[in-house]
Amino acid sequence: MDKFNKLLVGIFILVLASGLFAQDITKKVIEVPKVDTSVINVDGVMDETAWQTAAEANLITSTGFNIWTNKYYREELTEPDYDELYGKMLWTKDTLYVFIHIDEFVNDSTNLFWDGKWTGDQLFISLSNRMGVNMMGWYDGNVYAAPNGPYHFLVLGEDFTLNNGEYSGIPDEYKGCPDDTSKIFNASDIARWGITIDTLTGVWNIEAAIYNPNVTSQSSIGFNIGGSTGSTKSHADFGDAYAYYTWQPNVENEPYSNPTGENDPGFYNLANSDYWAVLNFASGPVGVEDNFNPASLPERFSLHQNYPNPFNPSTTIRFDVSDNSPVSISIYNVVGQLVTKLVDGRTFAPGNYSVTWDATKLSSGVYFYELKTKSVHQTMKMLLVK
Repeated sequence: MDKFNKLLVGIFILVLASGLFAQDITKKVIEVPKVDTSVINVDGVMDETAWQTAAEANLITSTGFNIWTNKYYREELTEPDYDELYGKMLWTKDTLYVFIHIDEFVNDSTNLFWDGKWTGDQLFISLSNRMGVNMMGWYDGNVYAAPNGPYHFLVLGEDFTLNNGEYSGIPDEYKGCPDDTSKIFNASDIARWGITIDTLTGVWNIEAAIYNPNVTSQSSIGFNIGGSTGSTKSHADFGDAYAYYTWQPNVENEPYSNPTGENDPGFYNLANSDYWAVLNFASGPVGVEDNFNPASLPERFSLHQNYPNPFNPSTTIRFDVSDNSPVSISIYNVVGQLVTKLVDGRTFAPGNYSVTWDATKLSSGVYFYELKTKSVHQTMKMLLVK
């Protein structure tokens, strides 16, 4: 085979290899439930019932891995040093609620610790309204693009930051005026958060409410989770104490698979947004069906018994609307905690309507559903049996 043919074969192999890498990567699409704004107390403790039905980003659970990470000097590792690592997502208008649970091993080499930027444990929470626009490729968090993005928060211990609170140079396309050269971007301008840490057990919980103008009904944003694992042994031996990981991209149940050939998981949170997941925001967890009958328009608002009842796992709730008034239909558990809102202040024309509730992710028990308007407040009981 002459040199030219060998070159063609070599190019073909490279193209084929690139295609194989691309086939391994799928952009996740996640449906995120809406939540009432009064339900979540942003304190770093996931004790609200609403989180039970939240969307999930499961990086490491008992059922497997959806993570790409590196060993960084620790070739003896057979899997990442975590008992659990996952995120949960909910939304209300203009706000994405995120809860990240990190349960890291505490052993001779690994434990939760922070020693400034780019060492020890780190967490990146990445968002973007502009999935067609990539990051600048720098490791500064792209924070001048916030809140629309793409950009990421950098979380170090109890510090929830944009670029660690350091000055960030502003590229020309993000300058508000020619004199803009650098600025400190404050996370508190667009987010609220609560953080709890237990270094004895290696548990680090981060709860945040993040303002984003594109978090609204029937819209979508890009989203990713990444960070690094702190290693005290690597810190002592090499002065290099982090092992990057990312949720997207990954190859399922192969945490060391290197799906893109770039050999740097951190790159896909810090400097590139090509493979971030897509979060979809529906108007609610279910749709409302119009059962309009012009011959029998309701004379008053009323709530009907759900059917079937008992049910498993879904049931239909019928309600009548007598005038053009905002309607809310909410589900509560037996202790009065809000589980979800099926209808959130929507105005209906007079008529008969039904809404279906899917309780697949909830446990058996008594639940209450409530119809509320400006002048009417009705509540009925139903039973979930699994």
